[in-house]
Amino acid sequence: MTLHDTNNDKEELVSHAKANVPAEQTIRGELLPSSSSLRNIQDNPAVAYLVSLGSKRSRQTMSSFLNIVAKMIGFQNLRDCAWSSMRRHHILAVLEMLGDAGKAPATINTYLSALKGVALEAWTMKQIDTDSFQHIKQVRSVRGSRLPKGRALERHEIRSLFFTCESDSSAKGLRDAAILGVLLGCGLRRSEIVALDMESMIYKDRALKVLGKGNKERMAYVPGGAWKRLDKWVEEVRGTHEGPLFPRIRRFDDVTGERMSDQAIYHILETRRVEAGLEKFAPHDLRRTFASSMLDNGEDIVTVKDAMGHSSIATTQKYDRRGDERLKRASQRLDIAD
Repeated sequence: MTLHDTNNDKEELVSHAKANVPAEQTIRGELLPSSSSLRNIQDNPAVAYLVSLGSKRSRQTMSSFLNIVAKMIGFQNLRDCAWSSMRRHHILAVLEMLGDAGKAPATINTYLSALKGVALEAWTMKQIDTDSFQHIKQVRSVRGSRLPKGRALERHEIRSLFFTCESDSSAKGLRDAAILGVLLGCGLRRSEIVALDMESMIYKDRALKVLGKGNKERMAYVPGGAWKRLDKWVEEVRGTHEGPLFPRIRRFDDVTGERMSDQAIYHILETRRVEAGLEKFAPHDLRRTFASSMLDNGEDIVTVKDAMGHSSIATTQKYDRRGDERLKRASQRLDIAD
């Protein structure tokens, strides 16, 4: 499952809840709002929790998850739900329904994190008592894991993508080649690359100053080939004036001063993928390619962690597929059936 659940996921969860829980015993029956004040932002702990999050992407993700939970238990959306009546057994029921719907442990734990965050805000607002809050805090994370999704791109695929961009003589061709170089050469997230400004370029170090998750800045050092493409984009098309490093380009090479969205990066990569005739890949697979390349080159995992802007080595280890390759080679050497 991706970070954003589809409408089908939502319908599946809601129908699951309705099919398996009698109407008189639904969670909604226990969480009927006591007044219309929950529709007021100042009184809604879910809204307060979302406001407390440090990034727009986190707010979007958790808002999606809380809306799904609200619908699962019979409410219209997170603003309509009676979060102040939420208790430990309600959360356990939600986690069970998510598990029954086939959600991965990591996904279920993200839901749990959101619900605990809402409970904290409800307690801060004095909407739930301390005992109820402590009981919710003590709900344990779901154990287990799933194999990571996605793939690292092959070298011939990378060459094809660059060839496609550089065969395009328009302003978009130069911009997209530079974007591709930074994504592959620095492992940036989509949200990070669209947030770059002209002043993010540190010429003396051939680096980019990146603002990542948790409002943390880091230096992303750009490989030679990627820097040449980036410099060519700036010198020949963009110019060195203030504004987004990679702005939106309209028809007829109209380079605007407008910042692109995360979704625009997805569309750029998808367009170039189709033009290059390559198999499907996700934008995050370019970040995975960066991590795999560094690890394959013998860089230690702490260096890769810092380069990717991870706060935990455990997160970086999920990108390390070298163990899979070792297992594959060991299995091939057995030759039991020969």
